[in-house]
Amino acid sequence: MLNWYKDTPADVIDPIMAFRLEIVARSGVTEQWWSAILELEDLSLKDLLENARNAGLEGTVIIPNLYSDEDRDREEIQYPTVYATSAFLNAANIRDNPLGVKRLLCGTIVPDAVLDFGAGRWPAALPNILVPDGSVVTAVIDNGIAFAHELFRKTDPTKSRVAFAWIMDADPSASAGTVPVSQGRALANDEIDMLLANNTAAGLLDEDTFYHQAGLIDFAWPGVKQAALRVSHGTHVMGLAAGSEPGTVDDTNPIICVQLPTDVTMDVSGADLLPSLALATVFIKKMAKRFRYQSDPGKRVPLVVNFSYGNFAGPHDGTGIVEKMLDRKFRPLPNRERQLALPAGNGNLARSHARVRLEPPGDEGDEVELHWRLPPDDLTASYVEIWMPCVEDPDNLVEVTVEPAGGPESDPVTTTAGSMQVLETDQNLVVGRLWYAFQPSPTDRGLITVSAAPTFSHDNPADVAPSGVWKIRIRNLNLTPVDSVEVWVRRDETLPGFPRFGRQSYFDNDCYDRFNAFGAPLPIDPPGSTCVVRRAGTLSGFACGERPAVLAGFVESSGELAIYSAAGPITTACGASHPTRTGPDAAAVSDDTRVLHGILSAGSRNGSLVALNGTSVAAPQAARWMAGRLAGGLSGNRVAVNAKGAADDPGFVPPPKPALPRVGGGRMDRIVRFGPNRKA
Repeated sequence: MLNWYKDTPADVIDPIMAFRLEIVARSGVTEQWWSAILELEDLSLKDLLENARNAGLEGTVIIPNLYSDEDRDREEIQYPTVYATSAFLNAANIRDNPLGVKRLLCGTIVPDAVLDFGAGRWPAALPNILVPDGSVVTAVIDNGIAFAHELFRKTDPTKSRVAFAWIMDADPSASAGTVPVSQGRALANDEIDMLLANNTAAGLLDEDTFYHQAGLIDFAWPGVKQAALRVSHGTHVMGLAAGSEPGTVDDTNPIICVQLPTDVTMDVSGADLLPSLALATVFIKKMAKRFRYQSDPGKRVPLVVNFSYGNFAGPHDGTGIVEKMLDRKFRPLPNRERQLALPAGNGNLARSHARVRLEPPGDEGDEVELHWRLPPDDLTASYVEIWMPCVEDPDNLVEVTVEPAGGPESDPVTTTAGSMQVLETDQNLVVGRLWYAFQPSPTDRGLITVSAAPTFSHDNPADVAPSGVWKIRIRNLNLTPVDSVEVWVRRDETLPGFPRFGRQSYFDNDCYDRFNAFGAPLPIDPPGSTCVVRRAGTLSGFACGERPAVLAGFVESSGELAIYSAAGPITTACGASHPTRTGPDAAAVSDDTRVLHGILSAGSRNGSLVALNGTSVAAPQAARWMAGRLAGGLSGNRVAVNAKGAADDPGFVPPPKPALPRVGGGRMDRIVRFGPNRKA
């Protein structure tokens, strides 16, 4: 039996983080280190540690060794990743906290075994690495990167183009290495070359031994070994971004790769992923800064980064902590050419987004009911984010109630501070929460969060939320008919290649037309549809910033946009006159044909090619094109990508160019092809 009760919560910044920490605390897990990304404004990392000491939290937060003394003294808007205990995170999650943390996102528990807090702190300046003129550094952040594939090696098979490889979940005690890191193990080019030489005989590489010694595949070490599978996401993506036949770009296209921990890539909600992403960008920027031209050592080599992950959640207006972090790290600076490619996301048909416009209170249409379906056997918590519009007075805009499957309806939660309802079982176990929290600048909008515990548990079958349809009712109090309430389901399904863990929840309203008259999935919202559940506006929350080039995917043989490729528009940020983007900047090939899904790129083993699809394979092709442009001294930013799509698109008629929010400038010609032409 379930029942709701009213609670008066602390004035927190992130209700979802508070719910996650509570679930872990009651699970009996002993205190461990969490990764977290912080937003600091005019506060140095040294000041943060001092504030923690003054608040009685000394020793509850650790700064990774990648941050030099110079980094720790810097006072500006910054987004550092830290390792912290739940005590620090709970204190930092209180609005106007004495620690000086403006916003934060909680990552995941980081096993003690992969941490090395004794790793030496990096100096402010690292030795230069000289490369030929016309060189470009390509960096890939992903998982399961089999970096010894021949597409990443030179003419000499014992020499690698990979300049640095950081395996964030490797055993740090396996080797001291020349690149000290606080988490996992990082390899420099000379170490990689030595491993290649030691494990190559008669021109053939013993890949099993190589990856075991590198720390990438060690079955005595916890975690999923995706690079041991035939198909690995990171290898495929890096092949598209920077893979080349040995001897073609041996010295002019060095590679930096960062393998994210497998436990964070299993959780595709993004919350666990983001601190590792932020730390990866610090590593890449510092290492890329070392590359200089032989003819002009004072000039830095351009950098192109590909990050082929997406998410559903966030404000979708460019003000989220991840979007702001990426915009800041890749902002234009003199003598520093840095570009970033991101996928548009694969959530077009996920039924993860609803746009709600309500009639005035008391009129017909002043209330909307969303049917949120929680699947059974879901081992992860599920969340819905209900974002308010930008208004001068954010109080009492709407009231929201939730009726769980087989349970009672909650009392209303309104957009006023301290409004919360808690769902518990007859054993006093909290399995759901409805919570309002105003999100600080630069977002400046209210957020009502619906949280649900996993629908299955191996440890305590009573400590679960009911599966089935949860009814979320949103009733107007003070909104005008033109104000939009934007609602997103957070992503949490398990990615292919990983053990089944999460199952994706979604909106299941009857008004949503899934198929056309012939039974094919509808890729766009039907004309004239009034259903609140929309395909429009499903662009990845990561991809709403101003700087990155964002890529949709299309089918090469037909020219049609892939049915899964997410679309804009996005929300206009508070105080802005227009949104940061209308949708993707362009589209690249993500499927060879309607039948032969995906495109070919590097498999996990030498000599192998495998097919993967999704906008994750569109983005690295654009990254490759951007690198080629920068090598020639031309612009390689999102504007150039948009122009490339616009120039190439006329070659794909018919069908006609898709709508702007789905395709941006247009469809780009095929950038790279490995193996046979499967569309021929």
